[in-house]
Amino acid sequence: MKRFLNLLCWTLCCGTGLAGVALAAEPAPKVVDFSADVMRPVKIADSSALSLVGHVVFYHNGAVITCDSAIRFNDRMMDCYNNVIINKDSTFIYGDRAEYNGNFNTARVFSPLIKIVDKDATLYTYNFSFNTLDNIGHYTGGGTMLQKENRLESRDGYYYADNRELIGVHDVEMKNPDYQLKSDSVSYNLDSEIARFYTRSYIWNKDDEFLTALKGSYDRKADLYTFTDQSYILTKTREVWADTILYKQNVQDALLVNNVQVADDEQQAVAFGDLIQYWGKERKALLTRDPVVASFQESDSSKRDTLYMRADSMFVFTYNRDSLLRDSLRRDSLAALESAASDEFTPADGGGTTAGTASQSPEGEPQPVAPAETPMSPEDVEAAEKAVTEEEVAEPVLSEKEQKRLAAEKRREAKELERKAKDEQRRAKEKARQERLLLRESRRKGARVGAEADSAARADSLAHAQLLQAQRDSLAKLAQQEADTLLPAPADSVEGEQDSLVRKMFAYHNVRIFRDDFQAVCDSMTGFSLDSTLHMYVDPVLWNDNNQVTSKVVDIYTLNQKIDRAVFTGEPIMSQEVDTSHYNQIKGKVIESFFRDGAIYRTDVNGNGQTYYFMVEEDSTGNYISGFMTVECADISFYFKDQAVDEIVWRGKPVYSIYPMDKIPDSQPLTLPCFVWEGKRRPSKEQVFNRIFRPSERNEYDKLPRPEFPITQKINLAREQLVKENVWFDRNDPLSSEALEFIRSIGY
Repeated sequence: MKRFLNLLCWTLCCGTGLAGVALAAEPAPKVVDFSADVMRPVKIADSSALSLVGHVVFYHNGAVITCDSAIRFNDRMMDCYNNVIINKDSTFIYGDRAEYNGNFNTARVFSPLIKIVDKDATLYTYNFSFNTLDNIGHYTGGGTMLQKENRLESRDGYYYADNRELIGVHDVEMKNPDYQLKSDSVSYNLDSEIARFYTRSYIWNKDDEFLTALKGSYDRKADLYTFTDQSYILTKTREVWADTILYKQNVQDALLVNNVQVADDEQQAVAFGDLIQYWGKERKALLTRDPVVASFQESDSSKRDTLYMRADSMFVFTYNRDSLLRDSLRRDSLAALESAASDEFTPADGGGTTAGTASQSPEGEPQPVAPAETPMSPEDVEAAEKAVTEEEVAEPVLSEKEQKRLAAEKRREAKELERKAKDEQRRAKEKARQERLLLRESRRKGARVGAEADSAARADSLAHAQLLQAQRDSLAKLAQQEADTLLPAPADSVEGEQDSLVRKMFAYHNVRIFRDDFQAVCDSMTGFSLDSTLHMYVDPVLWNDNNQVTSKVVDIYTLNQKIDRAVFTGEPIMSQEVDTSHYNQIKGKVIESFFRDGAIYRTDVNGNGQTYYFMVEEDSTGNYISGFMTVECADISFYFKDQAVDEIVWRGKPVYSIYPMDKIPDSQPLTLPCFVWEGKRRPSKEQVFNRIFRPSERNEYDKLPRPEFPITQKINLAREQLVKENVWFDRNDPLSSEALEFIRSIGY
């Protein structure tokens, strides 16, 4: 009854009726509904106002404002004092004073500290305004928000209550257990926990990785970073640049799109492309859309050689060597091989391989499958792996001739393994023999026989163990090559297992390689870290200065990231350009070159050696070709000094002919069968590498200060001090029962 009389009093004074209250249910009322324990008119300057005291309630646009007292200037404007609460839906705003303008639907809140609460989120700030129609709040002078484990502070900001979106502007810093962020503009959704930024932003994640971009987002629930403008990632060993980066931190999955550069400090390599996809758990990578890899090699302290490689697509797989050896297929292969092997290895007849599964026919050999020029999902990659590892292929990829060539190559590799095993056996026997000689010598000098005999026994045991280990290692490698399967590394591998990691790389179509002193082309290439080998297939050609080598297959063996040996099989021909129409040529069954510190020092031509050589002399007019020599023999050895031939040795009853240039018979060809000078295919540096190296930004970003949250520190200090001084309270009041009763009484 008291509230009814107060309302009646106000009706008589201001000439309004209860009919106006009934209209308050319209969607956007102009009049602010109100209630109070005591109401009386007051004169302010030349105008009249209404003083409201006790349980004051205002209602407008669905928002409720409560306070201890207020001055109502008209039906749309009022000032609120003491214990002010503004509530709209789940949003509560706490202050000491508020000014409400119903014409603009805006409430300005004043307090030493203003507190805003929306469910599990709390915001503290110094200055705050709230639009009751748009449900948008705006704070200035600094604010800090805490929601669950998320903290965000900024100098200014906007809060969108309808979708629970907080936008921090200027000096934004943010953190949670997963990352820390610095930016000048960040949008954070309290429900989805998605943070979006629209200016240069800096992020440090829980793995101590640094990320930055001009525009992007982080979805914490999905564990997904999405960067779309000038994106960059810095780790302990890598730097990554791209226009667009999609990155899942926990599983280390990444998709890099356009202008990609990945610099690996450990591997001393840089990868480029317009699409690179990496699957962290499987340790697989796909490089496509014009990929290029640059590998840095320190030839000496004063020179840094760079090798560039380009292909249409590149695959890189990493797996655990121990897991491979434990695989059932390999166990079966090893068992078969070991049952066929005796205490020492026996060469196969006719250049064949060892007994057992190593003699498998090429028809059952798995063939690589070229990737599509589109991003691949993990399922796509798994399907590609399955295709690679299938024991039987429905439709062979290679021709019958190529399959025969690969079978011969396997036999050659098997023989090479046998040779290495025999070398290990000889070394072990020699060591044991030396130990026995020492033992005999010590016996002659009167040493203790028992101790020395024991030493001899240990030496014999060691030699036997070394021999057995050499056999096992060779068998394991042979089984590895024979099985040729692609198996993903276990997801639970740890850093301590890095030595067991094996990498396998495929380069498909239009492979081109360039180094200042070396160039090469082929259609496809495979690389294995297990034995540090590169295998080049389908019309490979290699060049050095004015020298060229062609063959069906090229195998390059490296040691300590330097070339150690190169083997050319399948009609190999080494040639040298004398002039544009004359070429020195060497041919054999197999050509093998040996290197020391990256420089060639010997080349062996094994079987059916043939040499076509143009003799060059010098006179007053310059160099001229004086004669032509042909040599046929069994084997040839070339010895090099300072990158030039110093000595040639022909073995096996060499037969030679020498002709003056004007006496060469018409029946004598000047080129060997299958010789073709491939100068037009020789790649230039520009044809292989047309990217621009981005300089390292590691030093710049390593010095960048991380978030320190100065605004939060200042506000927390103020909270403690104001409470201590009894001038402010950290309130969390609900709406009073009087306020709830009033808004129900007017139809809400």
